[in-house]
Amino acid sequence: MPKIDTLVEDIYSVIEGKGGWDRTITEYLARNIADVAHDRFKEPQKPRGYLSLSSVGSPCKRKTWYRINKTEEAAPLKPQLLGLFFYGDLLETLVLALARAAGHDVQGEQDRLSVHGIKGHRDAVIDGVTIDVKSASRYGMQKFKNHVLRDDDPYGYISQLSSYVYAGKDDPLVTDKKHGAFLVVQKDTFELCLDTYDFTEELKNKEQEVKKVKEVVSGELPEERIAPVPQSDTSENTKLTFACSGCEYRKICWPEARVFQYAGGRKEYLIDVVKKPKVPELID
Repeated sequence: MPKIDTLVEDIYSVIEGKGGWDRTITEYLARNIADVAHDRFKEPQKPRGYLSLSSVGSPCKRKTWYRINKTEEAAPLKPQLLGLFFYGDLLETLVLALARAAGHDVQGEQDRLSVHGIKGHRDAVIDGVTIDVKSASRYGMQKFKNHVLRDDDPYGYISQLSSYVYAGKDDPLVTDKKHGAFLVVQKDTFELCLDTYDFTEELKNKEQEVKKVKEVVSGELPEERIAPVPQSDTSENTKLTFACSGCEYRKICWPEARVFQYAGGRKEYLIDVVKKPKVPELID
């Protein structure tokens, strides 16, 4: 049985047609793609009005609070974004099928987990290791390739994966109780990366982390927002971070933001406008 350390090169070997792919894998992939499409498109996607393991580690407490207490005020997701989510689902399904074809032990796909009452679904357990499959842009891929997610984690991926590892502490499928890994595919090149973390410290504090999140959503709206950043190295203007710009609660969290349209359709949400940009300002 192959080991997790050779997963990426083994998948590449399958892609090159060097054995492993058969009719069983084809049927597995087709069935899972059909299930994903059905789940995504059978009805309108509604915002989540509950805590999930993927939201426990969100760096923005206000977003977590809004998700539970102001669910109905979330901006509707645009079809382009929903399509992007589906594309990510397709890549995840394909990568797991390739891992199976490569002879690796792939089990526990989308198993429902719970950590002190907060539920979520892990992607898979491969060779006894809890795996979270991600698709990333060229820029985002560098965080995984350089193993720097602990220092730069705007979406709380470390908390998410460590929660899945914690939830699997009594699961016989999970033979490695301390480690978890991100299996990442770069969307424009299909480059793969396996980024593994030792979650010993996170597991010690998981109960307290979950308790604090529950306290946040049961209390008043947190005052602190993610701080705006300079619009550029030379500008005195400030703008919302990428995470805030795309947040479904941006309008109620940052009602003072001014929207400016740049070339190529790019929008920037400015907070401090010391010098007004010479581009159209939009009514948001």
